[in-house]
Amino acid sequence: MPSGSRRLRFAIIVIVSQLLLIALAIAWVVQMAMIAMNGSIYFVEANPIILWAEIVATILITLFATAVFTLQIYRLSERRRGDRGERRRDSSKGEDSRD
Repeated sequence: MPSGSRRLRFAIIVIVSQLLLIALAIAWVVQMAMIAMNGSIYFVEANPIILWAEIVATILITLFATAVFTLQIYRLSERRRGDRGERRRDSSKGEDSRD
């Protein structure tokens, strides 16, 4: 896979994960505001199809978030390994790569 395509795919994944994080923050603020106004909050879903759809969507979002987190950690460690390797090569030549 070409490097540009790989970077584009990763950028799209990161953008989607950030949008989901923003949506979570908005939902949290709305929930806290409702608790502040009413003292408590109760969720009741009478339609079992909608309830199971929400459960499945929550599971899929959780799996997506876990995959993005794992991918970001992997890319971070990959980049750090490359940085250390370059410094070792440069220092063996007597050059300082931190300039």
